Amino acid sequence: MSNVFISGVSDGIGFALAKLYLDKGWTVYGISRRCPEPLRAHERFVFKSIDLAMPLDEGHFLKDEFSPIGTDGIRVAYLNAGISGNAPLSAKEASVQEVQRVLQVNALSNKILLDFLLALDKRPEVIVASASIAGVRFRAGMLSYSMSKAALIALCGVYAKEYPEVFFAVLGLCNVDTHLSREIVHGQRVHQFPDHVALRERFQTPGYVVQPEERARQLIEIALQPHAGGLESGQYLDIRELLSRVTLNSDSFSINE
Repeated sequence: MSNVFISGVSDGIGFALAKLYLDKGWTVYGISRRCPEPLRAHERFVFKSIDLAMPLDEGHFLKDEFSPIGTDGIRVAYLNAGISGNAPLSAKEASVQEVQRVLQVNALSNKILLDFLLALDKRPEVIVASASIAGVRFRAGMLSYSMSKAALIALCGVYAKEYPEVFFAVLGLCNVDTHLSREIVHGQRVHQFPDHVALRERFQTPGYVVQPEERARQLIEIALQPHAGGLESGQYLDIRELLSRVTLNSDSFSINE
């Protein structure tokens, strides 16, 4: 039986990933603050309620519901959870406490998750990190989010060097219709930031926004063939650029064991 680990599983891309893997017979180990109700009763959905804004205890992961991971391992892992940090928000208005909170959720918690996953006897073959163009191209109003995503990219880059047997797919997921993207695009202060006004207009263009289910299917295909399209382990890449290089059979993908 193949196991997949997904953080941020309650909605958006994380929920879509979990549902797709469950439909294909995998066991899904998912974490988030709240359990996704449509998946709660699924026999192969194993959930643990964890608030990534709080300090994490690495030993906590292998207890109770997650104890089978200690022997069975994880084949693919998705570091998907993230928060916007009330973006857009001017840098001077962003408190140190808020910056620290966003860094904790979007980057530092993933250090603990990586240490947990990579200490397994059967460690993941592929780890997919939900990065962002905000971590490499900076816009006004995005201080906390950009800092956190830059840290996540650096985190995965260093771990990729130290664990060359594991493939780290560090992808900017872009233009997906999720709660986080709607927070950024439709926030109260968008009118103060011209780049965000333009982004909101693009989001209203038919065909620009991708649904979480479509992006999840693409991520699964990429995890199955991580070297396709010249993707390098630990190196950030915008998923739109990668998709322009490869053809994914996302309508009939197979992730059966």
